Amino acid sequence: MSDKITFPGVIVSVGMPTEETFAALNKATYEWEMRAARGECGWICSRCCSHFPEGMPDTCPHAANGCDEILQRDKREANKERT
Repeated sequence: MSDKITFPGVIVSVGMPTEETFAALNKATYEWEMRAARGECGWICSRCCSHFPEGMPDTCPHAANGCDEILQRDKREANKERT
């Protein structure tokens, strides 16, 4: 029996992750953000921790500085991937 705890879809790293683990985490995060920007899955705002089950909103409901620019950037990027 292993003492290593595993969770599906979750990367657990003790100490500094390897470059490979860090790259996998970045890739998974990017793919999730793009799916959320297209409305394919829920999204959680890292700034306010609000959950949006319908996906990434078009504008920040809390009018937080910089959020609208980030939301629009991610939505543009996600739409580029579709074409």
